[in-house]
Amino acid sequence: MTKFLELTYYNNRNFTFPSYLKPTIEKSLVGIQTHYIDLSNSQYGEEVFNIFHKKTDLELIENLINSHGVFFEKFLASEFRHRIHPYFNEEENSLKLLDNCKNYYGISENKNRLVDRIKHDFMKITLIRLKNDSFYKKLQNFVQEKSNARKCAICNKEYVPVKLPDWVYYGSNGNDSICYECPTAKSQNKKELKRLINELINVLNFIPNADFNPINHNFSSRVNKSNWIKVCKIIFQMGLKGNDTLSSESIFKKKFGSWFKALVYSDVLPNGIMESGRGFRCIAKSGNECNSLDEMFVDNWLFENKIISIKEPLYPKHPIYNKSGRRRADWKVGDYFIEYFGLKGEEAYDKKTKEKLLLANTLNLKLISIFPSDLNKISEKLDILKEITIANNV
Repeated sequence: MTKFLELTYYNNRNFTFPSYLKPTIEKSLVGIQTHYIDLSNSQYGEEVFNIFHKKTDLELIENLINSHGVFFEKFLASEFRHRIHPYFNEEENSLKLLDNCKNYYGISENKNRLVDRIKHDFMKITLIRLKNDSFYKKLQNFVQEKSNARKCAICNKEYVPVKLPDWVYYGSNGNDSICYECPTAKSQNKKELKRLINELINVLNFIPNADFNPINHNFSSRVNKSNWIKVCKIIFQMGLKGNDTLSSESIFKKKFGSWFKALVYSDVLPNGIMESGRGFRCIAKSGNECNSLDEMFVDNWLFENKIISIKEPLYPKHPIYNKSGRRRADWKVGDYFIEYFGLKGEEAYDKKTKEKLLLANTLNLKLISIFPSDLNKISEKLDILKEITIANNV
C-alpha cells in the first residue's frame, strides 16, 4: 500500500512543549531557552526588534494562537517574512544590520543566510518579549485537546493531531481532520485522470498551479475548508504523493508531459489556453508549450516550415551572464539560438534581455532576436533556418 506520507517517526515520538514559550524560564537552565533570552537582551536583538516590530504584533500572535495553537509559529514566520524581505532590497539600510548579525554570532555568511538568520531571530525575540500567561494557557489547552486520538475522516486510521509535523500542519493550512497517511492510488490511466481533474476543478472552483498538493500552503490556503476532505480524496485517487512536485516523478509529467498538457487533454481550458502573468499559456501545433500567443505564433511558423527545433535549450555557462548554467533560450535550430522578447518595457525583463544579448555577444553565439514588431515579417527573420534544414536533409 502506498501512503500519501510516511509519518511513522512522528507518530512514535512524544509531543514536547517548546520551553521558550513558557511565561518564565528558569535562569539555571542552559541551552536554546537562555540563548533566546540573551539574544533578546543584546544590542543586536534590540536593533532587530526596533526595526521590524509593529504595535499590532501582539494581536497578530493572539489571533494565530487562537486559530492554530502550538503550530502558530510557522504562520507567524510567513507573516514576518513578507514584512522583513523588502527591507533588504535597500542595500544602504541593511548593510549595518547584516554586519551586526555577523558580529553577534562571530560568523561570515552570505547575505541570504544572514537574512534567514535575522528572520528567525526576530521571531524568537518577539515571542520572548510578548509572551504572557494568557498565551501559555491557550497553548496548553490546544495541546490537551489535540492530544486526544481521533479517526481520520478519509481512511479511518487512528492518529493524534498534535503529533502531526509542523510542516504538514502549516502546509495543509491547519486542516487536521485527516492523518495524511491515507492510501493513494498506485496508477491511473489518462481517461481516469481526466475525470478526476474535472472533478477536482469543479470542487475547487479554480484551476490550481502545477505544484498543487494538500501540504503545499499556497494551494491549501485557497481551498474552502468545507471542501477539504473531498479535495484530498480526489487527490489521493489521482495517485499524488506528498513529495510530488514538478519533478520527473510527477504523475502528470509522466502521463501527459506536464500539468498544463493534462489540463488541455481534460478540456477544462477554454480553447486550450490559460492566462498567466506572462500572457496566455497554450499548446502549439508541434505540441510544445508556449507562454504566450505570440510565442505560439513563432513555434507554429517553425513547425509549418518543417524546421526541427529544440524548445527551451540551455545556454552555455558564463561567469557573469550565466553563472548557474540554467539560463535558457526559447528555441534552438542547428547552431542558432532563438529568442522571442515579448515583454519589452518591463524593467526586470529588460535586464534579462540585455544579459542574454551580452551572453550571446561575449560567447560569439548565433542568436536570432525576435521582438513583437518582427512578427508581421517573421519569414524575413527566420528564413535562414530553412537553409539549415535543407542542408541537413542533403
